[in-house]
Amino acid sequence: MSIITDLHQAIIDTLMAEIPGIETSGFYPKLREAVKAPAIFVDMTSLEPGDDPGTDEIAYIARFEARIIVGAVDDQANAPLRVRELAAEVGRIIHKNSFGLPVKPAALVSIGNDGFSPDLDAYEVWMVEWEQEFHIGESVWDDDGIVPSEIYVGFAPYIGVAHEDKYIRADHAPETGAETGL
Repeated sequence: MSIITDLHQAIIDTLMAEIPGIETSGFYPKLREAVKAPAIFVDMTSLEPGDDPGTDEIAYIARFEARIIVGAVDDQANAPLRVRELAAEVGRIIHKNSFGLPVKPAALVSIGNDGFSPDLDAYEVWMVEWEQEFHIGESVWDDDGIVPSEIYVGFAPYIGVAHEDKYIRADHAPETGAETGL
């Protein structure tokens, strides 16, 4: 699988596990028939370059939208309030969630009414938007070699095996040059 496929599935699985009573869920629906509500549909709407992790992987910031759908015809009196409650709950679950995957925690962008889905005019629909950064590719740091646990720094001309006693551990940087022997 890919991180994109895994992330989509993890989001849906998490939402379904955390919110009881959701009748329909999935991603990228083709709404040609009535939707059994309440429902949640998740879409990744864009990918933008993320912060370079310095690993030769490419970083992406994915923008996601979750549409929360409540049947307005069946329950006109409670549907407007119910859709807002569900949208707030989806936002709570999404907030800072990594869904058990090697991705940055989700950053909420907005929660609000979705009036731009003509297929869903018979329903109350709200949308939760968030961004999530992840990396694709092989890291230059993933190998079978030895990963250093301590790094020492030497200052020229006091470098090499003969001057190992003058090296300083990188997390103990000197405040003056006195420790380097300079």
